[in-house]
Amino acid sequence: MTEVATIVDIMLLKKEGLSKRAVAKRLKISRDTVSKYWNCARLEKGNYGPRAKLIDPYRDYITQRLDKYPELSAKQLFEEIKDNGFEGSDRTVRRYLAAIRPHKYREYKPFETLPGEQAQVDWGHFGTIAVEGVTYKLYAFVFTLCWSRVSYVEFIIRGDTATFLSCLHRALMYVGGVPQEIVFDNAKIVVSERVGKIVRFNEDLLHFALACGFMPRACWTYDAESKGKVESVVKYVRRNFFYGCEFSDLTDLNRQALDWCNNKANTRVHGTTGQIPWQRLNDERDYLRPLTVPTRPFVLENRHATRTSLISVEGNQYSVPSRWARKRVRFRRYESHLELLEGQDVVDTIQLEYGRGKRIIRDEHYPGHERARLRTTAANPLQAKFEGLAPEASAYLQGLSQSRAGTLRDQMERIITLAEAYSPAVVSLAMQRALEYKGFWLRFLKGHSEAL
Repeated sequence: MTEVATIVDIMLLKKEGLSKRAVAKRLKISRDTVSKYWNCARLEKGNYGPRAKLIDPYRDYITQRLDKYPELSAKQLFEEIKDNGFEGSDRTVRRYLAAIRPHKYREYKPFETLPGEQAQVDWGHFGTIAVEGVTYKLYAFVFTLCWSRVSYVEFIIRGDTATFLSCLHRALMYVGGVPQEIVFDNAKIVVSERVGKIVRFNEDLLHFALACGFMPRACWTYDAESKGKVESVVKYVRRNFFYGCEFSDLTDLNRQALDWCNNKANTRVHGTTGQIPWQRLNDERDYLRPLTVPTRPFVLENRHATRTSLISVEGNQYSVPSRWARKRVRFRRYESHLELLEGQDVVDTIQLEYGRGKRIIRDEHYPGHERARLRTTAANPLQAKFEGLAPEASAYLQGLSQSRAGTLRDQMERIITLAEAYSPAVVSLAMQRALEYKGFWLRFLKGHSEAL
C-alpha cells in the first residue's frame, strides 16, 4: 500500500508543474502509481484509518459482560466469544482488555513522623557465610529512626529470639534512647499469630518492649511500604556497603558495618530530609525515652535432657548436671550462652558453640564417673586384698586378667595364699620379674618366689 506521504508528494509536484514522468523519476516510483493518484483532489480520511480487527464484532458483547462482571478474565471472555465464532487468539483478547480496563495505581501518601515517635526494623538476606566449616544464611538486622534517619546495621547468622532481642538492644544503645513505637515485619520471632488486623506478638518481645518502654507494631502483611524507610536502608546497605565488601569472618564484617554506619550512612546528607542524620539525632534524643535495660536480654526456654544428660540447642549437644538426666531442664538463653536454672537460682553457665553436630561435655557434670576415675582404693574386697600384696600388684592384676590360666578369681586367691609364705619384698620382686617377662600365671610367680 502506497504511503500517505508519497501521495501528498505526488500532489505537490503536480502543482509545481512537473509531468507524470518527471514526478515518477523524482520520487523513484512507477509511472502507473503516479497516474493512479494524479487526479486525487483530496485524501479520503476513511481510506487510511485503522484496519478492521477480528475483535471488533465482539466489542459490545465484551463491554456488556464487563459491566455486569468486572472481574471476568481474558481467558473466560476468550472462551465465550470463541464459541460465538471468534477466530482470533486469547492474546488478542488480553491486549484488548488491557486497553479498555482502567489501570489501578496504588495511592501513596507521604508519611511523616515526629521526633522520637517511631523506629522501623527489618531483615535483609545477604547470601551465606561459612563459620567453623558450616554454611549459614547471612542476614542483616537493620534499625532506623524515622525522623532523624539514623540507622544501625548488624549481620547475624542465628535467627533465634535471644539474638534478635540482643540486636534490638544494641540498636537502642546506639541511638541513645527508645522511641514511642517500633514497627516490625511479621516474622515468627515478632508475631506469633495474626488474623487480619488482629496481631498476637511474641511473648518475649512483649516483655522486652514493656521493660524498654516502647509499643511494638506489625506492618501490613506483604506491604513493604508500611515500613518503607527501613526498606530503603536495607537496599542502601546492599548497594552501598555490602556489594564489593571483603571480610575475613563475621566479626570483621560487623566491624566494617559499624564503621560504615558511623562514618558514611549517618554522616551523609540524607536524600529525603536534606540534612545529616547524626545532626538530626541530637535534636531527636530530647524526645527519646532513656534506655533502662542495662543488661543483655534473654528468653526463658527448656529442653528435655537425654539419659546421658545432654540437651540440644541450635544443632549442638551440651551436657548438664547428671541429676537432670531424663528430666526437663530450664534455662535462660542469651545470645551467646545459657544459664541453667534450679528454681530462680543460676547453677551453671554454658557457652554456646557455632557449627553443627558438636558434643560439648564437661566432666564436672558427671561427678559419679569422676569419683570412679579418681578412686585410689579398690571397690571389691578381693581386689583390694590382692592389690595390697605389693606396689606392682595392681599392674600384675591387669596382666593376669588377660591370661587364660584358669579363672581370674581362682588365680587371685591362690596367689594371695602363696604370698603369705613369703615376705612382701620377695613378692614384690617376683611380680617385677613377672611383669618384665609377661609371666602372668601362678607357677611362674611361685618359681621366682622360691628362687629369691
